[in-house]
Amino acid sequence: MSLHIIGGEGDFEPQPELAVVHDDFLLVLLKGIASEPVYKFKEASQTKETVRRLAKGDLTFERGAQLLAEDFCRFHATSNAKDGAFFVFELAIDFDDRTRYFALIKYDYSQALELIHQAEGNGLRRIVEAFAGSKASIQKSAIVRVVDGNVDSQISTHDRMGKPQPILTDFFTAFLQVERERDDEELTRAAKEVVRSAIRDHQDLLPAGKVASAIARANHVLRAAPEISEDVVKQAVWVGMGQPEDEATKAKLDAASSRLLKRYKLNGVAFSPAAGVLPQSVKRQVITDEGVKIEYNTALEGQSVVVEPLETGGTRFTITTKGYKDDVSSEKLGR
Repeated sequence: MSLHIIGGEGDFEPQPELAVVHDDFLLVLLKGIASEPVYKFKEASQTKETVRRLAKGDLTFERGAQLLAEDFCRFHATSNAKDGAFFVFELAIDFDDRTRYFALIKYDYSQALELIHQAEGNGLRRIVEAFAGSKASIQKSAIVRVVDGNVDSQISTHDRMGKPQPILTDFFTAFLQVERERDDEELTRAAKEVVRSAIRDHQDLLPAGKVASAIARANHVLRAAPEISEDVVKQAVWVGMGQPEDEATKAKLDAASSRLLKRYKLNGVAFSPAAGVLPQSVKRQVITDEGVKIEYNTALEGQSVVVEPLETGGTRFTITTKGYKDDVSSEKLGR
């Protein structure tokens, strides 16, 4: 672990490597800020190169962390961000000697400015305890995976000041030298698929023929949310399923949603819903040249109602239903 002061009026002061204290709750915190990647390193990223050299042993951990902190401090000076502490962690995995994780965290903890120069363990312990006890004080974080000395281009990131999520502020983007890998449309499509799959997997809990309307209700929750997150997706599934109140069913739905969120790489990710992927559902009425009238909710398109052009010309409407009412009128149709 390494800890440097960021900001203030003085020049950057390189700090030595620190012994890790209270590693149990630090690990809980680090797991809590980990998220699926939305950004990836640019090929010429200096941060990526420094992490690679550190992982390869070309740099000691102490020197590599100092270079990362100094570079971060340089970009931080161009912004209006708060002063604080910059942590660098190197994490090993007990069952995988080939893999290392490097966590870079900006923490706006004012007491660190006073305590960093205290060499005794108590000062450091108080910093770390406060750091681990307040996730909300983490301004920025990036977690990088390295396997056999090769840096994974995908990077787990979070920026509290990025608006809307998962946007990174300009100086943090410049420091990491990353670019967006998944846009809001791709993320929204993934969230939509999580909702659809979770509801279909539990359609036995719904009245017959109500799957499409359940999915439409869930999509409305996604569409109306200021931002889509894990909690919003779980809420959408619950609303779509009719808001069951028994704890066993709610737990079952949450477990299914969590499993699907992991499959579609949405863990820890928050983003703005893409309106084009979640359009407002309206009633559509189609009258064919042959005089056939079809009326349906557009939320059913692609599910119970499939519209497809034919190579020979014309359009095919396929309607799938578990039942229908045959209302025959005796009125004669004019020609």
